[in-house]
Parts: sequence; structure tokens; C-alpha cells
Amino acid sequence: MNASLAQLTNLPQFIGTLTADALRHAMDGYGFATFACRDEHAMLEAAERYGTVMMHRDSDDRGVTPIRETPGRDPARDIGLTTATLLPHTDRPAIAHPPRVLLLWCKDAGSGGGEAIVVRAGEVVRHLAEHDPAALRALCAPEAAIFRTGTSQFVGPVFKVEDGVVTEARLRFDPFVHFSCDAARALPALENALGAVSLAFTLEPGTGYALRNDIWLHGRAAYTGSREMSRVMIAR
Repeated sequence: MNASLAQLTNLPQFIGTLTADALRHAMDGYGFATFACRDEHAMLEAAERYGTVMMHRDSDDRGVTPIRETPGRDPARDIGLTTATLLPHTDRPAIAHPPRVLLLWCKDAGSGGGEAIVVRAGEVVRHLAEHDPAALRALCAPEAAIFRTGTSQFVGPVFKVEDGVVTEARLRFDPFVHFSCDAARALPALENALGAVSLAFTLEPGTGYALRNDIWLHGRAAYTGSREMSRVMIAR
């Protein structure tokens, strides 16, 4: 681990060395945490003790997906595998049961930029309720969005709110997402809300973050150099 403990404690919601128990406590509580971890094996061990690791088309046979610039991929579909800004989103919104928890661990910080960006869905909803209630209604409508990936498709709201609490968020920005007319008109207000309540922080090699994929969104700033994150998805 390259970063000193003093540096690490400046990270938001820092829980120290990643363990399954620490992860469980954080995910059952605030739903977001940063952590230190010596390597991918240790991250995967904590994930497997916490729940069931989900595979992805880009993951290795352990379930670890490298998030890095990958030439030859479609930048419109696979913007996460470029150096461009990645807007806050949830992972795998097109499948019936998206991963409940994501772990992202910094293997290489690159040479500039690449700050991690996280947003609590409840904060986005509160901002929209205050500044643009019509946009919030459109994004909460039962058929606000159609998410497609391969043979998977999900039709539903961007934000599912029950008794004033966000119980599920699904969001992605790419050509395979289709928004209703009202939800499409609400997108500028949504992007403003995301920018207003997002949290950005810098990760050093050996550090990472975990979040509830159903109530938090995540992204990153554009970067230069050889930035690489390792991602593990954990099922509900």
C-alpha cells in the first residue's frame, strides 16, 4: 500500500482495512465507505465472505473486472473503458437484479485527474424536489426509462421512492438507454442535481471504495495516464 495511514484517513467514510465485517456494517448503514486493501486477492476475499460475487462479460474468472483504457472498444457503449469523464450511474441497470454492492480498488492512479465521484440517490431526489419537482415526477414515473444490455431489458423509474425514501435507483447514460419524453426533458435538471450534491475524492493505489449500487451512483473525472481500477460486483 503506497499511501500512508494519515493520508487514508482523509478519505470520506474511511473504514480502515477492508474486511467482510467492516463492509457489512458500512453497507447496512450509510451504504458507502472508502477503505484500504493490500491487493485484489484481499478485496475478493472480503467480497466472497460478504456475499456472492457476480461475473461480468469483462471480468476474469474470479469476477474481477479491470476498469482502464481499452483500445478497440465502442466509446459510446464502453465509456468506462476510456479516459473520458464517466457520469454518475448505477451498474447493470438492465438486468432484473443488479448487483447490490460494488467494490472498486485503485491499482494505478494514472498521472492526472480521475477523481472518484459518488452521489447518494436520496440527495439527488431531495435536490430535485426543491428545485424542479416536475423533473422529479418524470424521473420517478413507472416507465421513465428503458435500459437494455444484450438480451436483458428493464423498464422502470430512474428513482423508486417509497414513503419519501429512495429504495432503488437505476441510471446510465449511453445509446442503449431510452427515456420517456418527460424524463428526457428532465435530464438537464438531473445533471444539475448530480453536480450539486456529488462528492469527489482522489484514490491512491491500495485504496478503494464500496457502495450500495441500489441507492448510490458513481462515476469519475476524466484522466490522463494509465489509471486502472479493479471492480467486484456482489449480488443481493
